[in-house]
Order: sequence, then C-alpha cells, then structure tokens
Amino acid sequence: MKLKIAQVIGLNTDQKAAQVISSARDGDNTFLAVLELTSDDAFTKGRQALSELEDFYFEFEGSPAEKLTASFKEAKEKFSGEGDFYLCLAAVSGKALYLMGKGAVEVYLKRANKLSPLLSPDKSAQLISGFLQESDRVLFSTKSLVTFLADELEKSLNLPIEIFEEEVGGKIGSSNMEDQGLAGLIIEAQGEDPEIPPLSDSEENGVNESADQLVDKKRIVFPKIFAKVPNMLKKLASYFPKSGRGRVIIAIILLLIIAGGSGYKYKLSRDQEKKAQFTKALQEAQDDFNGAKGLAMLNPLEAKNKLESAKNKINQALKLRPNNSDAINFQKQLEEQSQAILQESSVSDFPVFMDLDLIKKNFRATGMSLSDSKLLLLDPGVKTLVVVDLGKKSNQILAGSEQLGEAAAASLNGGLAFIYSKDKGVLKIDVTNSKLSIVAKTDKEWGGVADIYGFAGNIYLLDQTSNQIWKYLPTSGGYSDKREYLSKGTKVDFSSALRMQIESSVYVLKAGGEILRFTKGDKDNFSLGGLDKGVKDPKSFFVSSDTDNLYLLDSGNSRLLILTKTGSYKGQMSGAKFATATDLAVDEIGKKVYLLDGSKIYSADLK
Repeated sequence: MKLKIAQVIGLNTDQKAAQVISSARDGDNTFLAVLELTSDDAFTKGRQALSELEDFYFEFEGSPAEKLTASFKEAKEKFSGEGDFYLCLAAVSGKALYLMGKGAVEVYLKRANKLSPLLSPDKSAQLISGFLQESDRVLFSTKSLVTFLADELEKSLNLPIEIFEEEVGGKIGSSNMEDQGLAGLIIEAQGEDPEIPPLSDSEENGVNESADQLVDKKRIVFPKIFAKVPNMLKKLASYFPKSGRGRVIIAIILLLIIAGGSGYKYKLSRDQEKKAQFTKALQEAQDDFNGAKGLAMLNPLEAKNKLESAKNKINQALKLRPNNSDAINFQKQLEEQSQAILQESSVSDFPVFMDLDLIKKNFRATGMSLSDSKLLLLDPGVKTLVVVDLGKKSNQILAGSEQLGEAAAASLNGGLAFIYSKDKGVLKIDVTNSKLSIVAKTDKEWGGVADIYGFAGNIYLLDQTSNQIWKYLPTSGGYSDKREYLSKGTKVDFSSALRMQIESSVYVLKAGGEILRFTKGDKDNFSLGGLDKGVKDPKSFFVSSDTDNLYLLDSGNSRLLILTKTGSYKGQMSGAKFATATDLAVDEIGKKVYLLDGSKIYSADLK
C-alpha cells in the first residue's frame, strides 16, 4: 500500500504548540503522530518528544499493534510531568491501519462519498484497527483544526492531496491565529488491488482485530491468454500429428509458449520490484521533505541535511520512473520551497540610504560601526569622522584632520566614539558635544593595529603583529594602562586578521574566512557548519549584544551568511551588492542591513 502524505501546522508559541510527524521505514511501515502540548518551551519539547517516539516505535520489537500500544504508553510517561497534552498515534503496515488517541484529537475516514469519524475526543486510549482501501483518505487532527475548518472540513478532504497542504495551510497562515493548536496530517491510500475488503461495522466502531487478520495476501494476475492454455492444449491434441517431424514442431511451439509465460512472469516480478523501489524512494523523499519543513526554524542544519536527502531520493525515484507525474510534481514542489526551508532569499533591490558626497566632497569611509541606532564612519583619506542618525537620516561631523591625525580605525559605543590614530594614539570623542580626549598615547609595543572596538566602556585593539588584543579599562581618572586580553598560553595568528567584533565574546575575522572566538581571554568554540560551499574573499562581518545572529559578508559568493554565534548555518541572502560592499551593519530590530560601497550606504530588508 502506497501512502501520499500532507501536513498542516498553525502558528505556535513558547507556551502552546501543535505539531505532527510522519515517517516510513522498513518498507511499507509508516508511523504518524499529532500532538498538542501546553507547557514551557512547548515547541521544542514537543518536536523532541515526537522524534523520540518515532525512534521508539521503529525500534520496539513486536507486531504493529504491540509497537503502537507501547509507543502510546511511552508517550504518556514522557508527558506526565508537562502540562496538558492531546495526542494521536497511528501506524500503517501494509493495508492495515492502527490508531490510538488521548484528549482533543480526532480522526476521520473519507471513503468514496462517506465521511466517518474513527476517533473522537470521547473515545480515547483505545486501540482501533482496520483495513485501508485504495483512494481512502484519513485525517489525523487536533480538535481545534476540525473546529477551525468547520463546514469546509469535507470540502478540504476532497482537495487533491498535492494542494491540500497549500490550500488549508494558507487558510491557517492568513488567519494569524496563535496559540490555537491547529495541526493535522492527511494520508491517501494508493494501490492496485481492488478486492480489499471494506472496514467492517465492528472496525468502524473501534473493535480491535488481531494482527494475523490484517495480513495482506499477495496475488499475481496473468493475462487471459494463459488462463486458456489448458483448453488450447486439448484442441491441439486432436490435431496432434502422427509424424515425428510434426511432433517436433508442436514441441517447439509448446516450449515457446512455456518460455513466453516464464518470461512474462519474470518481467512481472521485475516490474513489481522496480515499483516497490520507486514507491519507497518517493515516500522517503516526502518524509524527509516534511521533516525539513518541521526543522526549518528549530534546527536549520538538520533541515538542510533532510532537504538534501529528499532531493537525492526523488532523483532515485525519477531514475526508476522518469515520467511518473507524482514524482515530477513533488520534485517541482521541492525546488520551489527549498529556499524558504533553507532560509535563503535573493535581493535585487538595494536602495541608497545615504550619499556620503553630500556629507563632504569625496568622503569615502573604510568602515562602519553601529550603536544605539547611530552609524560611525571614518574616512582616513580626508581625515574626517562622521556620525549618522539612522532614524532621522541626519549626520554630524565630529572631528577633522587636526584632531584625528593619521586615524585608521574607529568604533562607536553608546555616546562615545573611539579612534585609533597611528600618530596620536587612542582617542575618545563624546558624540553629544564633540569633546575629544586622549585615552592612550602611541605605544612601542603596538605592532600593527588592524581594528579598534569599544564595548561596555572598555577599549580593545586588535594587533596583527603582536598577535594580541590590548584592553584598556575606564578608571576614575581616565583609562588604565594597556592589558593583555588573551590568556597566557593562548596562541593565535592574527597576521591576516581583518576585523574585530565584540558581544561579551570577542570575534576576529581572518582573510581566508576563518573566525576566531574568545571568551574571557580563552579560545572558545566557533566553527562554520552547514554551508553548501566555502566562504570566499570575505570583506567584513557583524555581531553585537543586540543581535541574535552573526552576519558574514561572503563577497566572493555574493551573499550574506546568517550564522549562530557559534558558527552554525541559519540562512543566507544573495545579491550583487554583497559582492561589492566593503562593510556592513545589521539592525535586527528594524529588520535592515546597511552596506558600505564606495561613496554610498545602501540598505536591504533583512529576511
């Protein structure tokens, strides 16, 4: 029995979540579940629990009925310490359907033109079993979804399975209903055997059957011509020649008939084997695809892996049946939704946020620093420091060549701007009144300072030559002498370091794309993971205590990578400006990315 599966999930919150899962293993053995959970961190707990129940079901030894009963018991124990939960577990083995439920979950069978409830909230914790017929549809749903669909329930079940998810999911999404527990799974049975007995009255009323009664008897049907072979032989016998030559001819004819029958039987066997392989590959591709959608927000890296697995398996299926419409349509759906699942987007519109020539003729900033909705820009060429108010789109020149000297890098921290100047040392400017003071004079121990960063009032210098990060702390009279930020024994190579960013941990970007992370002076965990291709010619990166993510300007690949603060892939944006921009700043609250490119600052909507 081949199953086509679609699922819909509404909006979830941290306190209440409704989720579904479907998985096929061991040939034609499928596990299905619908869960509504109310507890702290409900979404994460529910997703983890369903994944563990899936593994428990397939690893438990026994008949499908025993496996499902044990899984249901395991679920009750798993959720005993949580808040309210409603659960439906189901399994399909061959043509046999088994299901159990607890609480506000409902199951409906759509057979021909009749819609029958198999499970309702007042019939819980009872094992129900029966046979599926070709074209049967079964909806496993939270009660909330059935209530939401109301009079459109039967109409929705009549939709082609390929668009059920899009149609019903669209209604749920457009409703903007959070915390409503809307989730459901629909399966459609497909097969070639029209002689499967319908569900009996006792089965529809929830009476159990033994697993032995649900065994499917395989049948092989031969063309009518082979059924007529005995009669043909009788007729031939009356004309059977008496001569040896005639008998030889007849023997050859009989051998050809037997050989033809054997050949047909072999071909039929091969066709059935090929069909089974196709069905398995297509079902596994659909399961991986559904899994990728469910993990898109929870675990992007695992979602990416499942999506790649789905693509590989649908390719396997199409090699077996290149013209199968179900496989072709599914591959198209996979391609259309891949970007959304992988959190990928393409940007074509990069409006100019500010033309720097309007601030000062030939003003060309080499970097940007963002703090409290203000951008700090330094042009070492014309020796000018400017602060830009993002909300007002206004600007103010803070200092010129006389104050800045050979300024090379600048950082904004709240109302204070910090500047590294090769000839004047470390400078501080109060943004509110442009008052300038010297934090530290030039130091012979500074080798080659590549960047400066202000964080929590402290000042950090990234020294390429000394392979050190120098730290200055505010005191009652100004600032302390320099200190080594890196712990003793921490060995690093900053020779190709480009930029430094701080958000309690210190991050250093190197020219090859490597990012180093340090916490309290010790090297900390950071590793790029889940990327479809390596980083090429990175220009800059951005992370702060105000962002949830780290953003890497992967110029060589014309994209902006969105990563966790330990380097795991979360998403990416691609576009021409990501190739030419030299620096960036990200405002997650305002959902904007600001890109510095030549004499202009461009913006893009953060997806």
